[in-house]
Amino acid sequence: MSPVPVPPEHSVDADLETMIPLMGRLVRGLKGHGGRGEAAELMRLVRHADLGPRHVPVLFALVLHGPVPVGVLARQVALSPATVSQLVGELQRGGFVARRPDERDRRRMIVSLDERHRGVVERFAWRRLRPLRTALEALAPEERVHFLRGFRLLVETMERAGPDGRPDAPADGPHAESPEHSPEEPDRGSPDDQSSGSSTASSRSPGSVCSATQAR
Repeated sequence: MSPVPVPPEHSVDADLETMIPLMGRLVRGLKGHGGRGEAAELMRLVRHADLGPRHVPVLFALVLHGPVPVGVLARQVALSPATVSQLVGELQRGGFVARRPDERDRRRMIVSLDERHRGVVERFAWRRLRPLRTALEALAPEERVHFLRGFRLLVETMERAGPDGRPDAPADGPHAESPEHSPEEPDRGSPDDQSSGSSTASSRSPGSVCSATQAR
């Protein structure tokens, strides 16, 4: 990949000015992108099941990679197996996912989208994921590495931001800790979750779903 020429007047503030309208357009695209009817239908079903936006990344991961064991699903959404087990249980009670024993290991449960709501979930997810996938396909592998590094840095910086917008602590500091692995929530899973480490999910598209792509 040829290096991109940087003009002499290039500055952080100039890049920030460029980012502001782009971020607005990105948020609008993720919220709607012409699918308000299906979004309203899915949100009605979600609210009726007493679920919320925190369940959406699990559904997106199942659209991309399912069916998968709970332990594999936990790695895909970057949450602890205990947290994902709870989310999956809530989604199952709401009719969004189904669990069945693994034919190769009956101690392990496989999670998949429930046929009752599969159609609306997949339409909602792909309307938002397909533009992201198309954009990644337009980049060379090295460009994707740089893009995802910057995108990850943006997300992590926003997560660490204090009330005044300044980061509370360094990203890689000795006391940095993910909220999903706080002392109050030990990373414990069921025997199904603990035995899933050797499973391999069959991906239908590259990468994992970003939790920022939540339903509005």
